[in-house]
Amino acid sequence: MTLTLRSALLSASIGKASGFRSSVGISVGLLAWFHGTKYQRLAAAGSAVATVGEFIGDKLPSTPSRLDPAPLGGRIAAGTGAAYVIARKTGEAPIPAAVVGGLTAIAGSYAGHAYRGWASTKIPPLAAAAVEDVVALAVGAAVLREVLA
Repeated sequence: MTLTLRSALLSASIGKASGFRSSVGISVGLLAWFHGTKYQRLAAAGSAVATVGEFIGDKLPSTPSRLDPAPLGGRIAAGTGAAYVIARKTGEAPIPAAVVGGLTAIAGSYAGHAYRGWASTKIPPLAAAAVEDVVALAVGAAVLREVLA
């Protein structure tokens, strides 16, 4: 199987969103995987808890940089896993999609870090973080809508 343009775009999008907020990639993967099963509500609840937890934790001063090894590894895993699940659910090649998802999670992590540094000089840091949250959620929702369509 080869990587189609559609699969590459979905994988890159969820990877980028995972670089911004790892919980978005995790949530999209869970919601896509368990869609239409008896575990759908549990997946939705788990996704909500993870997302709210990360959104709150991200704003704490004690939260480590997303570029530190452990947080970066988590974002890579989220992007890789979500892209793999999305490819499986859409009948695409999962391994190439997972590679794209992981690589774009790295790019998203660095882009998000750069954005926050820049935006925090223009607007309050909390507002900059909220904008990043909204972008990550919007991208995740668009990917999930496309996968479940």
